[in-house]
Amino acid sequence: MAVITNLREIRTKHNCRQKQIANAIGTCPRSISNIERGEYCPSLENALRIAKYLQVSVEDIFVLTDDNPAS
Repeated sequence: MAVITNLREIRTKHNCRQKQIANAIGTCPRSISNIERGEYCPSLENALRIAKYLQVSVEDIFVLTDDNPAS
């Protein structure tokens, strides 16, 4: 299983900067950047905070994929 993130697309659609999200959820902009690049998977709490701030569902931002589909 892998987590795909649409955070960058949603954030830019909302004309929001990484720093704004970081300040709103109590983290640093680097964490938001790492999430957008797929280098870091946020805690459930931070995922919920990001979704709430952007007024979207967590599933709109993060998608769980099956990287080893059954044959």
